[in-house]
Amino acid sequence: MRTDERGVVVLPTLPAATAADILSAPRLAGDALARLPLAEGAARLRVPVLLRAPAGAPRLLLARALHTAAGRSGPFVALTGRRPAFTSLPADATVAIDVGQLPPEGVVALEAALDDAAAWVIAGSEPDAVLPSSLAARLAAVVLPVAPLHTRLAELPAVAESLLVALARRAGGPAPRLSPDALASLATHAWPGDVAELEVTLARAWLIAGGDTIGAEHLAFGGEPAATAPVNAFAAPAPAHAAELELLLAELAHEVRNPLVTIKTFADHLPELMNDAALRERFAALANEGIARIDGLLENVIEFARLGAPRTETIELGPLLDRLLAEVEPALTERAVRVRRERVEHARCMGDPSHVAYALRNLFAGVLREVPPREDLAIETNANGVVTLRFAGSAQATAHLKHLTGPPGGAAVGDPTFLPLVFRLARQALERNGGALGVVPEAGAATTLVVRLPAAG
Repeated sequence: MRTDERGVVVLPTLPAATAADILSAPRLAGDALARLPLAEGAARLRVPVLLRAPAGAPRLLLARALHTAAGRSGPFVALTGRRPAFTSLPADATVAIDVGQLPPEGVVALEAALDDAAAWVIAGSEPDAVLPSSLAARLAAVVLPVAPLHTRLAELPAVAESLLVALARRAGGPAPRLSPDALASLATHAWPGDVAELEVTLARAWLIAGGDTIGAEHLAFGGEPAATAPVNAFAAPAPAHAAELELLLAELAHEVRNPLVTIKTFADHLPELMNDAALRERFAALANEGIARIDGLLENVIEFARLGAPRTETIELGPLLDRLLAEVEPALTERAVRVRRERVEHARCMGDPSHVAYALRNLFAGVLREVPPREDLAIETNANGVVTLRFAGSAQATAHLKHLTGPPGGAAVGDPTFLPLVFRLARQALERNGGALGVVPEAGAATTLVVRLPAAG
C-alpha cells in the first residue's frame, strides 16, 4: 500500500478467488447480485458505479473486489480526505471515493474526472444518503444496492458461516460451527458496524471458544466482555418454567373469555330474542361459532400437551410448508391473502417433524389473524433452518407480537394487546427442539417473524 500527501492510497489487488467470494451469495443478495454483471461490464466503458452500501459492508472491500472481478489491469486507488486529488492519478486506475459528504469543490473535481473518463470511478455512499443532484444524475447509470445486515436477518446465518470459512482459510483449518443459541443471539444485535462488525465478533468468539463450536456465551457485542453479552430475545427459557406455564394458562383464559362474553351478552337478552327470529338466528350462529372456537383452543392445548419429548431427524422444509399452506388455503382465499414464496433448494432443519409442523401450523393460524385482507404474506426459507414470514399488520398486531420478546407477565388478561395463544404455543414447541421464534420490527406497518431451527448438517 502506498500513500502520498494528497490522500491518494494505492491498494493491492485482491486475488480472484477472494473477490469471487465477496461478490457472491450470501455476502451479496437480491438486486446487488442481479446487477453485478452490469457493474463488472461498466469498467470497459469507464461508466461509474455507485455502491449504495453501509461503510461496514465493507464498502472499500466491495470496491476492491469489483475492481478484480472486472479484470482491471491498472492499480486500485482510494481517495481520502474532503478534497480528493483527481489529478496525476496512475494510468488506467480504478478510483474508489466516498461521495456521501463531498464538499462543493470535491463534487466539481469528481464531475471533471467523470468527464475526462481517465479512470474508472467506483463511488460509495450509505444506502439512504442524499447526493447532490448533479452527482446523483451522473452516478445513476449503474447502482449496486447492498442492504444493511440488520435488514437481512434471514441471511445472517449464511453470512456468518461464510465469514467463519474465510477466517478458517486464513488459519489453515476447519471452520467452527455456530450453536443454535449463538445464531439466535446474533439475530438480536442491531449490527451498526454491519458485516465488518460481524466478522470481528465471530473472530473474537472463536478465540474465546477455543474449540469447534461457538456458543452464545462466547459472543460479545460493542466491546462488552462475552460474559455480559446482551440477553438473547430468541433464546429458550428453562423447560417447565412456572412463569411460562402461568402465562400459557392466562392466555388460554383470555381467548376463552372472548366468545363466552359474546354468548353471555346474548343470553342476557333472551326475553327480547324470543320474539325476533332474525336475532334468534344470529344468537344461534354466534353461540355455535364461540363454542367451536373454545373447542378448537382446548384441542390445540391438548395436542401441545401430547407432543412429548422430541425425536430429532432431518426435515425438508419445502414439502412441510407446502402441506401446511394447503391446510390453510380456504382461510387464505376467504381473506384474499396472497402468499409469495421464495424457495431455496434443499432447505432443511433438524427437529421432531410433528413438533415443527405443530409450531408452524400455529404460526400460520396466528399470522392469518393479524394480516389484513388483500395483503401479501411473504414466506422465505434458507438452508440454515430459518423460515421468515413477513406481512403488513395493524398497530394492534405489532403490539401483540412485541410480547413474543417481552418478559412473562408483560400484559394482563384484559389487555387488548395480549399475545394470541397460538404464538406462545408455537414458540414453546420450537424451543423444545432447540429452535426459537423472534420478531423483527420494520419501518411502517411491516412485521417479520423469524423461525430458527438447528440447521441440518
